Amino acid sequence: MMKVGPAHLAQSPLFDGVPSEGVEIAEQALRMLVFEPGQTVFEAGDRGHALYLIESGRVKISHTNLDDREKVLAYLNAGEVFGEMSLVDDAPRSATATVVEPAVIHALYLEEYWGLVRRFPQVAHNLARIIAHRLREMNHEVEVLTFEEARGKVAYALLKLYRHRYGEATPRGRRMPLTHREVADLAGTSRETATRVLGQFIEMGLVGSGSRAIEVLDPAGLENVLYDL
Repeated sequence: MMKVGPAHLAQSPLFDGVPSEGVEIAEQALRMLVFEPGQTVFEAGDRGHALYLIESGRVKISHTNLDDREKVLAYLNAGEVFGEMSLVDDAPRSATATVVEPAVIHALYLEEYWGLVRRFPQVAHNLARIIAHRLREMNHEVEVLTFEEARGKVAYALLKLYRHRYGEATPRGRRMPLTHREVADLAGTSRETATRVLGQFIEMGLVGSGSRAIEVLDPAGLENVLYDL
């Protein structure tokens, strides 16, 4: 599992191609934060002043709809960056980041970020790539959640996490710490529907299911479901 602690900072996509000197300066600029499950890193509506890099633990990104229902946007693993939009605009946070498992998270605050960018412009280029990737992913997700049936929605939710290397690799595939409720929240379906679809996927040999975990066994098969091949 990739970490984003100081010894592993160069592996973060934010510092891809940045000279070792820049990585060392970034290490000094990071501020380590420790969270327990249920604590929020930030809430929707907060003023943004930092981006965050996960060293260990798991973080849920969500927002609350007008009807007061929570929509889960993503579950993030060690090695991932979040909260990056606050470094490019002055708008309030658009989502809430909640810690799901005990987590060590490193904050890069606005002033330190721009200090790095002035000396190492590659950092800004990397941030733009991260944002562009997430915008493309969001556009695809809107299309899937709008037009796909339940099977396609659940397949997409699992594939999204699989492609983000969420969880841990196993000899058979990738084991992801997920409940049926969490799968349903990601897929925009009811828990009952998610459970029914997961049962179908298990029968098809696409996934396995254990205690609070889903193991993706056949990502190509899930893609076939998603694109109705």
